[in-house]
Amino acid sequence: MAPILRALMVEDSEDDALLVQEVLRAGGYDLHALRVDTEDDLLQALHGDAWDIVLADYCLPAFSAEGTLRVLRESGRDIPAIVVSGTVGEDVAVETIKLGADDYLLKQNLTRLVSAVRHTLDVAEGRRQQRRLERMKTIILDSSPDLICMLDAQGFFLEVSAASQAMLGYAPGELEGQHFEAVVHPGDLGRAQDEVDSILGGRPARNFENRLLHRSGAIVHLLWSAAFSSIDGVIVAVGHDISERKQSEQRIRYLAMHDELTGLPNRNLIQDRIAQAIAHSRRNGGVLALLYLDLDRFKIINDGYGHLFGDAVLKASGERLVRLVRECDTVARLGGDEFLILLTDLHQPSDADVVARKVVDTLDRPLLVQGRDIHLSGSVGVSLFPFDGDTAAELIDNADMAMYRSKELGRSTYQFFTHEMSQKTLRRVELETCLRGAAAAGQLQLVYQPKVSLEHGRIIGCEALLRWHHPELGLVSPGHFIPIAEDSGLIVPIGDWVLRAACRQARAWMDAGLPPVCVAVNVSARQFLQQDVVAWVTRILEESGIPPDWLELELTESLIAQDIEKVTVTIDRLKDIGVKLSIDDFGIGYSSLSYLKRFRVDTLKIDQSFVRNMLVEAEDSTIVRAVISLAHNLNFKVIAEGVETEQHCHFLRSNGCDEIQGYYFSKPVTALEFEAMHRDGKQLSA
Repeated sequence: MAPILRALMVEDSEDDALLVQEVLRAGGYDLHALRVDTEDDLLQALHGDAWDIVLADYCLPAFSAEGTLRVLRESGRDIPAIVVSGTVGEDVAVETIKLGADDYLLKQNLTRLVSAVRHTLDVAEGRRQQRRLERMKTIILDSSPDLICMLDAQGFFLEVSAASQAMLGYAPGELEGQHFEAVVHPGDLGRAQDEVDSILGGRPARNFENRLLHRSGAIVHLLWSAAFSSIDGVIVAVGHDISERKQSEQRIRYLAMHDELTGLPNRNLIQDRIAQAIAHSRRNGGVLALLYLDLDRFKIINDGYGHLFGDAVLKASGERLVRLVRECDTVARLGGDEFLILLTDLHQPSDADVVARKVVDTLDRPLLVQGRDIHLSGSVGVSLFPFDGDTAAELIDNADMAMYRSKELGRSTYQFFTHEMSQKTLRRVELETCLRGAAAAGQLQLVYQPKVSLEHGRIIGCEALLRWHHPELGLVSPGHFIPIAEDSGLIVPIGDWVLRAACRQARAWMDAGLPPVCVAVNVSARQFLQQDVVAWVTRILEESGIPPDWLELELTESLIAQDIEKVTVTIDRLKDIGVKLSIDDFGIGYSSLSYLKRFRVDTLKIDQSFVRNMLVEAEDSTIVRAVISLAHNLNFKVIAEGVETEQHCHFLRSNGCDEIQGYYFSKPVTALEFEAMHRDGKQLSA
């Protein structure tokens, strides 16, 4: 079927008009034409019908091509125009094109008329489509709550949506022409440039997170999706504001390690800090002290004035204690009216005596709360490392016993722990007896702490950690029962239970379709040196049916230093069957570098005591950097444990650390919780 062409002809010669119509019909058009020769007739025709094209003579007795083009412009109608006229000069033809004509033809030579009309119609349709796209783009840019922007290959904003005003505080158009570094958080500039380079390199679109800066200086977290348009040569990016989600995640992480009421570290965090302080004291020969504090008259006040007032008393008491100690010390709330103070880097035990006296004296003074003078007192118990315990749990328990001794002596005083206070030996025997039947009684449980890649932020494995739930004692700290298991030899059957349970769980995850999970299991020196570890591991792998590279054995530095030759041979045999190996708590001083390069291990694990203090102690930050460099030179990966904060994560990432583990991403969780976390694709924030 011939295409319909609606042509409005501005022509005073009817013969010339008929000639043009004949050429168009011969060219295959179903022509509907109207001839006019005055401006009024042209205006009437434009308002009456829809036209595909205007064909205008250059010079008419009462009108002209210039007038025709002016009328078309003023009408607002998007109709292309071709001037078809007699002989004129080239300068006139050029001027006509400048005035808006799409083409110029001579009546004496109409052989190009059909192709010129076809080309002009195509160009006009392209213009209309482009305008429609521009209108759609404007609507999207102005109405979307997301930040939509286009950047050139150098990273300069070409267009930015209206959401930039609400999201970043910039007026529409204000960011255009600026480089993205004007709004990207300085800590994320490197990542942002990497993403731009990757997109320009042809990488498919993917989501990534980064931080922008509001005009006020506030941080805005965005989830981006970006792609490169080869047609326009620009990067198109859409950023969704996830600041509320980030704040919620940060709040959850904070509450996992802090007391919600007072904002002080909770039991989880203080135990971790005590363990790190012990490791630090072992390296540097210092003394640390724990002050276990109980508010003597709090129950009376809480019952008399109500729980809300009691909460205010606890908050004010916590603030008062924080003001008493140094910045390097820690005040924690254990729950109820009990607080714990960790004093680090003491020169001598008597330093703790001074602080304990100051705490008791301060608590004896009235505390102003909501306009009331509250009279409290405190009973304090003190334990010292290295004299009163080797672990955080022991030190806390012994300080707790000393605190109760203070109460027995009349309250509002302090007592140092003495071994006469303790029935430690009896408790140890009782615990050992209970521990012997714990596995058979179903009291042992594994929890799993995720390991996360700093390259892509995803979970790449986990560490299996042992927990003991005693029916009467409750949750028994590993710091209590692991040393007993080591000394008594129970570590061998317990270690066997742990490895079997971890491998069975890995198999369950595999059967459930979970992505590959490498499960790390700690191996004690007694297990590693006093039995055929390779046969033991091989047997359990065969029973569980998991691939060998789904299992990682963590060996301590102290273990590998005991029998270098035997350890080297055993490591080689384990590597031959495909098991992964890592050196746990690396950096505490046992390893000889000359021996380290002989071990076919996969990973060095930086001890959390270095990670905890690396942002405040130059020595620890230097050690962390050195371990990372050393490991990479030996083709080992590096994982840092005890990562608590975003600042820790940023420091480790910027210094090339491969993986992290710690409360910043997740506390140890149950198998079901880990499975859900891994399946849902939980990632480390950018």
